[in-house]
Amino acid sequence: MPDSPPPSPAGRVVHEVVWSDAFSWWILFKAAGMAFAPTVLVLATLGSLATWAGFSLADSVGLPTVAATLAADPAPKAACGSCGTSSSGQLPTPSRVALPMAYGWLKAAPAPVSELLAVLATPWNPLATTPEFLGSFARVAWFLLVWSIFATAITRHVALRLVDEELPGLSQAIAFGSRKWPAAFNAAAFVFLGLAALAVPGALLGLLMRLDWGLAVAGAIWPLVLLAAVVLAILAIGLAAGWPLMVSAVGVERGDSFQAISTAFSYLYQRPIHFAFYSLISCGVAVLAFFAAALFADTTLTFALWATSFGMGHDRTADVIGAVVRGAADPRWGVQALQFWADGLRAVLAAFGWGYFWSIAPAIYLLLRQDVDATELDEIVLDEPPGA
Repeated sequence: MPDSPPPSPAGRVVHEVVWSDAFSWWILFKAAGMAFAPTVLVLATLGSLATWAGFSLADSVGLPTVAATLAADPAPKAACGSCGTSSSGQLPTPSRVALPMAYGWLKAAPAPVSELLAVLATPWNPLATTPEFLGSFARVAWFLLVWSIFATAITRHVALRLVDEELPGLSQAIAFGSRKWPAAFNAAAFVFLGLAALAVPGALLGLLMRLDWGLAVAGAIWPLVLLAAVVLAILAIGLAAGWPLMVSAVGVERGDSFQAISTAFSYLYQRPIHFAFYSLISCGVAVLAFFAAALFADTTLTFALWATSFGMGHDRTADVIGAVVRGAADPRWGVQALQFWADGLRAVLAAFGWGYFWSIAPAIYLLLRQDVDATELDEIVLDEPPGA
């Protein structure tokens, strides 16, 4: 008797669905939860304080910061006759007309975020003066140095947690960042050096453009210049969007700068839609995470004042809270101390943003690595490679 045919796929019964395999991006929620871990909060706070100290030192020695051109109103002209043109302080970028909403989003960003973006963007602004370029370049270098240490420590800590390995303590995390920061820093430095080298022909053309006939020649060959600038754009976007992936590669793989660069660029440009999707999910989760963090910080401060108000009485409580809220110089040492701790609580809440960012980065890296290399999410390098 012939064997009976196997049951058709339509007749099969699904007994179990492994949601972690079907929706691997749920790892982003687990990474977001790590932003609340004490070790991550401490590392992010230390990184924020170090960044602030370096920027303050640059301000004190008189280094210019943001180009005045970046402070101009980025909104495009409404009149059609001005389409494609730029007023003083504006660049003739196509997105001003095609995507005006994007500029509205940037203007609506919190002041610390917009100021940091302006600092990071000034070295690439053709309208920036030489002092503005040097001042912002020094700040960018300090920013990369600081976060090469603390971000590498955070990404390593989070990566181990994502694969359920034993978590290192705070001192161990800082030690790891102190050992591996050159790989993260040099990854960005090498890409920047590549950008500088490829910009040399453009600089030589710019010398000719000082003359009217040279400007005419540049206008004639401008399509070729734009074509060559595509390579610069690829490197610049890869540096801006890929550096968190480079840092994550160092934290996950314990590799060197060249491995970090190659994997970051590979994952970013082979799976740009996946990268955008994971980033979009991360932004959505960030709203919930920041709401929870802000609620916890506000509730903590409110109940501290609420408890002490029973002893102070209404009038004294109103006086003290008013002095703290005003933030002005008050001769009472106790008020100054309360202002200090209130500012400290706000600093920790601001640092939570960095902790969240660097907690999400290794999760996105692991997801992109799975998409490109088909590597399991729970595979990370645990031991130091020989000779590292």
